[in-house]
Amino acid sequence: MPLLTLSQVNKSFGAETILAGVSMQLQPGEKAGLIGPNGSGKTTLLKIISGEIEADSGQLHLARGAKTGYLPQEPRPLTEGTLRRHLEYPLRHILDLKAKLTYLEEKIARRAEQEGRASGEDLEQYADLTGRFEEAGGYQVEKKLLGIARGLGFSEADLERDLFTFSGGEKPRARLAGLLLQDLDLLLLDEPTNFLDLQALEWLEKYLRDLHCALLVVSHDRFFLDRVTSRIFDLRGHRVKSYSGNYSAYQEQLALEQRSSEREHRRRQLLKAREERLVREAKGDERSKRQAKSRQKRLDKMDEVERPTFDQSFKLGLGYSGRSGREVVVFDSVCKKFDGKTVFGDLNFNIHWGDRLALIGPNGAGKSTLLKLIAGDLKPTAGTIRLGPSVQVTYFAQEQEQLEPHRTLLETITASSELDLKQARNHLGRYLFRGDDVFKKVADLSGGEKNRLALARLALKSGNCLLMDEPTSHLDLPALEEIESVLAHYPGTLIIVSHDRYFLKGLANRVFELDYGRITIHDCSFERYLEEKEARSGRAARKAGADDQKLKEKRKRQQEHHRRQAEQRERRRLQDEQARLEEEISAREEEIKTLEETLADPERYGDHSELAELGARLEESKANLSRLMQSWEEVTNRLEERS
Repeated sequence: MPLLTLSQVNKSFGAETILAGVSMQLQPGEKAGLIGPNGSGKTTLLKIISGEIEADSGQLHLARGAKTGYLPQEPRPLTEGTLRRHLEYPLRHILDLKAKLTYLEEKIARRAEQEGRASGEDLEQYADLTGRFEEAGGYQVEKKLLGIARGLGFSEADLERDLFTFSGGEKPRARLAGLLLQDLDLLLLDEPTNFLDLQALEWLEKYLRDLHCALLVVSHDRFFLDRVTSRIFDLRGHRVKSYSGNYSAYQEQLALEQRSSEREHRRRQLLKAREERLVREAKGDERSKRQAKSRQKRLDKMDEVERPTFDQSFKLGLGYSGRSGREVVVFDSVCKKFDGKTVFGDLNFNIHWGDRLALIGPNGAGKSTLLKLIAGDLKPTAGTIRLGPSVQVTYFAQEQEQLEPHRTLLETITASSELDLKQARNHLGRYLFRGDDVFKKVADLSGGEKNRLALARLALKSGNCLLMDEPTSHLDLPALEEIESVLAHYPGTLIIVSHDRYFLKGLANRVFELDYGRITIHDCSFERYLEEKEARSGRAARKAGADDQKLKEKRKRQQEHHRRQAEQRERRRLQDEQARLEEEISAREEEIKTLEETLADPERYGDHSELAELGARLEESKANLSRLMQSWEEVTNRLEERS
């Protein structure tokens, strides 16, 4: 029986439709990802499921007694008190049992000391409470609390901190930790990875995979979706479509759908063009006119043949000032302190021309500070930072500090360039800011909109050493793919801070790992770094299966080679068959034309037997033509499937 069922759910805000006829099901224990372009209604759908808002119409059914927890994307106030108090709240039923047990232990001890023996009633109650405490997992409660806190990046000292002292990144992690400590049937997470570093991400992935409850998660982290989910719900055009498998499997299925749509588009174009040609070439006699009229009616009933459209994103352009020298950035005994606290101590490294460097590490390790030092926004406390000859740095800041909140989008672009108003509007249009959007204040933009505006501003500058601090934050999947594509072809030096492993996997050829004042340099791709990290972490099972996997992949490649050869042979055969059918179709059409002209000849009207014979031959030719056309269409479709 499904845990969650939505049927024909609709939701609008004013005149804007958000959800239209959304239907979906989630099974107990199933882990599913909810994806779609920004603004498609993902957060609205989670709020409807969580009960925060109501749908305008449709039905939502949760299994009886099911408990739901929801982590919203937007920050919300936490309860007062320490982190420990916040985390203990979901466990209060267990902690209440523990308090009762402690009270009974003291009572039994006092009575035994005073009367020489304990009360039978007290002992019976103690045994009952002990059983309930053990069944509820009471003996593991502290271990579980500490494990979740540490997994999400908190120390034991953090447990005693007041929540009002927490940073903007710590608060959502604290809220997530509290949710994970609850005994839920359905967990709803809206962008849970936004404030997690790589270590916490890996921990959360494993925890969620092992979690018994069902999960519906909104995330743009494709690596996370691959590792956690077994179903993808794609929300676009106000509706949801379900795909089995993780994100990579979804991509494969979507690519097949898109190719199928393109094939259907071409097939309908071809058929429509053929019908239109036959109408144009119809003769002036009555029979031909009737046939042409019939064909035209069929044409009129055909839907307009339009090319299928898929997700659109902004078009990122990056200015390039030309090649620099081989040495790009040199750190010589660099130290950086804030208020006496050391962020870096004695950093020494070189970055060379063409490096595509991933800068990773825990939150607070100093990644953004390092970029600001390279950009010149900060000065080192000690040591020297040297840029090589002809190096021109362009810098994308994580918090978009360069954006001034009081300015409009149009003012932001004109102030950063020599573009006139028309050119500035056209430039903003490439980043999906159109119409009156250009008059919005920066302060009123969403996180994704600010990110796009910062990228639009960055594109106005030319450089050859590009620093990017979390460029993918708040962007939807089409936008992520656009940035990946552009950066993959960027000819200069790249230094990128990102928690998006899928993003880094295709870009980085060096990895700088920061860990609270120390740096470890890995001269390898990010993918290789992850593999080595897993090996160092002792994931022996995965390592042991690597050779088997390679052998399977080799066999798979061989099978794929044989399959492609067979496909090529079959394609050639189908092409020959298509050509033969087209020749026969032309011959039959010419034969039908001749027979129709003969039957229309007045000199033949007297010979009824000949007319009957000619009529029979005409019907037979038409039947043959119909069969040939059907065969031709089947062969053409099969050819299209192999294109």
